[in-house]
Amino acid sequence: MNTITGNLLHSLILFPILILALIINVHASSHSTICFDDAWGCLTETADDTLNSGWQDIISIEDLWESHPEIIRSLFSHLDLEYPGLEPVSQSLQNADTVSAANRLITYYKNSDSGLWLREKPYTFESTEDRNRAEQLLNDKITRNGLAEIPLTENGGWDWTYHGPRNDAEFGYFINRHRFFIDLLRGWHETGQDAYAEKFDLIIRDWILHNPLPDKDHRIWEVLRTTTVELDWRDINEVIWRVLEAGNRMGDTWPQAFYGFQNAEDFSPAARIMMLSSIPIHALYLKEHHAIGHNHGTMELNGLGLVGLAFPEFQQADDWVEYALEKMEEELEIQVYPDGVQTELTSTYQLVALRHFETLIENYRNAGRSVSDLYLKRVEEMYNYLVYSMRPDGYQPLNNDSDRRDMASVVLGAADIFDRPDWIYIATNGEEGMKPDGLPSRVFPWAGIHVMRNGWDADSHWGFFHTGPYGTGHQHRDMLHLSVHAYGRDLLVDTGRYTHEDYFSFDPTMWRGYFRSSFSQNVILIDGAGQDVWDRIAEDPLEEGIDYVNTEEFDYAVDTFTGGYENTEGEAEHTRAVFYVRGKYWVVVDRVTTDRPRKLEALWHFAPDVHAVIEDIQVVSNDTSKGNLRLVPAGEVSWDVEIIKGQTEPYIRGWYSETYGNKEPTPTAVYTAQIDNNSTFAWVLVPASGSVPEVGADLMDQNTGKVRIHIEGEEPTIVTVPLTRGTPGIE
Repeated sequence: MNTITGNLLHSLILFPILILALIINVHASSHSTICFDDAWGCLTETADDTLNSGWQDIISIEDLWESHPEIIRSLFSHLDLEYPGLEPVSQSLQNADTVSAANRLITYYKNSDSGLWLREKPYTFESTEDRNRAEQLLNDKITRNGLAEIPLTENGGWDWTYHGPRNDAEFGYFINRHRFFIDLLRGWHETGQDAYAEKFDLIIRDWILHNPLPDKDHRIWEVLRTTTVELDWRDINEVIWRVLEAGNRMGDTWPQAFYGFQNAEDFSPAARIMMLSSIPIHALYLKEHHAIGHNHGTMELNGLGLVGLAFPEFQQADDWVEYALEKMEEELEIQVYPDGVQTELTSTYQLVALRHFETLIENYRNAGRSVSDLYLKRVEEMYNYLVYSMRPDGYQPLNNDSDRRDMASVVLGAADIFDRPDWIYIATNGEEGMKPDGLPSRVFPWAGIHVMRNGWDADSHWGFFHTGPYGTGHQHRDMLHLSVHAYGRDLLVDTGRYTHEDYFSFDPTMWRGYFRSSFSQNVILIDGAGQDVWDRIAEDPLEEGIDYVNTEEFDYAVDTFTGGYENTEGEAEHTRAVFYVRGKYWVVVDRVTTDRPRKLEALWHFAPDVHAVIEDIQVVSNDTSKGNLRLVPAGEVSWDVEIIKGQTEPYIRGWYSETYGNKEPTPTAVYTAQIDNNSTFAWVLVPASGSVPEVGADLMDQNTGKVRIHIEGEEPTIVTVPLTRGTPGIE
């Protein structure tokens, strides 16, 4: 038989099967039909109104064919049946034996080289916590900010809409990402116990059968059509088919679990076919609806790319692979400034995006493909920001929606990949590697981030000053915020994020609103109000010599917040210049420009473990044998000062969150004053190891920003900290 005749016969035999599938899908009222413009026919899944009982008995291909034939038909409609190795599958379909074809497909995947790197990957417990998580899953318990038991529905499956014991949507997102599949996979590989594979098999069948991609009249499609934040996934209470979760399933768990459990007898034939059938549904959904210019897009496109690489048997696999790489290259240009900072300006999500840009490299290389040198260079630049913004103790900045995470091991791993001995030097506090060239301070001019340091050892000074744009996601109202770390300890802090409940709030009477608002930053409130929105994206970088100066003796940076203050009448702007005398102290000069009298509240958040007390008008910490800080106001403004810690009424104030879901009281120095018109004032921040000496400070000239500092036992120093065009310097 020649090729043309064979192909024609193949098509003639398959065509009635596909037509029959479409007829069944149209007329069976219990089925929902999902159509994509670029799909071959419609992707069909079964609605859960037929699955209230008996789903746990769907084990074999015969069981699945009898109860849900559309799942098998949908799978075969998306496979390339001419792919090498699928000849027996194609032959069974030509013989109109769909059950045999499905069983032969299972045999093919058991023996093929598809996803070889995922099959060969070692899945072992890395810690006792890993083992405990896997064991708890056997009892339907999930570990996320504590232990939670997943409620069961009437049909015996998990409640996939469950928001956890804190009623937090993030919990719902978490369980629908299925990252716990890796825990079960580790449990099975490490112990050989069937219970882990059995649990995975039960969970995956439960999820697929009870969570079809919704019909087009579902509100998820309304969210996907929305181009603003006026309608969000949280507004419709959707945690299952948010595009991000689909991307995480395809990128982080499903391919790994499918291939990792291939040799498990308890990975049932029905579950294998269900997973394969659901992959093109996920892929088409991701391709059509992935995010652009947001860290979510990196996870969604990473998932699309991986299923194309790991499952080349699908007709559109090559298209998914090429599309994902093309779009990820575009995302590197959209999401990442030339200085390497991701546009959300959030250390945690910088790493999230970076991890998925990097994972794509690994996946493509494992599949025998490559990425461009430019792609690799941009990833290196992203790492470079994380390295040079890192605190001396190895932890990342806590800016915007971030957690306080130890980055040293991440940096050391990246240094090996990119051959960067300077990164090793920084991560080891100079014990290994090669000392970086130039000054220890760094400016990231597109992001408007100034990192002020005096060295690379563990006791080095570190300041983090933000003068840049608002950011494209996960923002806090924190322009002109300054954090300080010295002598191995956080002293002045950004307070973290704590929760995503009430996600878009800036209301300081709500936990989410407090942690996002200016009430939790080291900035100035005006008439009891925090900052409003300002420019989300930087159109141009900061200008060296104007916006910032770095010399051997000092660092200097200045900017003005012009975005206005929430629900505040009239005009008010805040200009702040920060001058770091290297190795000694920071001088901060503030100017509030206003068209009317105002109430000012200058906030300085100390770290939770710092014991801060008021001495006259100064605030000083006095912890024995530790890093401490003295805060000294200067100028003609008449301040009242108090330290607030753990306040909840009338609004929240004096709280800190090191990691998501955890919070604790933190001492906050609140300086309050009334001004009648434009006012300029200054602060001197003096760190010390142990007791901080007495410090005096005078604002000598408001126009030039000249400040005189006298530290006990030292000669007075005069610094010039201009708020407008001028030359900073030390006399």
